[in-house]
Amino acid sequence: MRNKRVMSLIAVVLATLSLGWANTTDTDPRTGIPIVTNVETGMFPDSWMNGEIKAEAEALDHGEADRSFLLVKKAMSIYPKSVLTENLKKVYVCKMIKFYGLEYGGTNSLDTVYLANKGARLGYSDSYLFGSFNHEFSSILLRNYPQFWDSNAWAACNPELFKYGHGGTDALRTGHSSTAYDKELAKQGFVAEYGEASEEEDFNLVVEGMFSGRKDYWELVDGAPQLAKKVKLAAAFYAKINVNFSEAFFRGLDEKTLLSH
Repeated sequence: MRNKRVMSLIAVVLATLSLGWANTTDTDPRTGIPIVTNVETGMFPDSWMNGEIKAEAEALDHGEADRSFLLVKKAMSIYPKSVLTENLKKVYVCKMIKFYGLEYGGTNSLDTVYLANKGARLGYSDSYLFGSFNHEFSSILLRNYPQFWDSNAWAACNPELFKYGHGGTDALRTGHSSTAYDKELAKQGFVAEYGEASEEEDFNLVVEGMFSGRKDYWELVDGAPQLAKKVKLAAAFYAKINVNFSEAFFRGLDEKTLLSH
């Protein structure tokens, strides 16, 4: 789960509520995968609705729908069609998603990506939303292709005696969830503080950066040998899913081009 520490008092709408305004669903033209900005009955797995998780959501503000549709489709356009259609069924973009009593900027289920967007003025920029999709979809791929993942090689990139935390939820709850690039942490093999939460979150942040087209990401990687090793492992994982992916491919992406309207 990708956190976003932008907290405010808002009206919470349970995931079982359905609102009926127009233009709440768009479809990626290449794959047919729906992108939904409404809150639908059954949008979350049943196991998320009760107990400790208590999944909640609030429908996206109408004025944010077109921007959200565009950015999700731009993020999806990087992937070969088969990678998407074989692993993803739907994308939700909501104003708010909440689990364990905490707000998240994104999460994922077996075949669905959930993103939050409160508007650019509150930090949900084009770059942030674009990155959130890649961050969350990377978790789905990591689960679906375990045969391509070398966890031992990844762990070997971490400092001696290092142990990950207790996951993204605990990191958010305890305030150790910054996703800002950190040069000192990069020297230890981590993109940002949040990467220390778990191996999955660490992988998510590395992959998010790979897809971002950001020059400052690659400058961070090139100045940190241990992080560079993780990038090579992540790129090798993606190359096994589809041969079109490689580190050279990711280094050739350009944020300005990716996000142009």
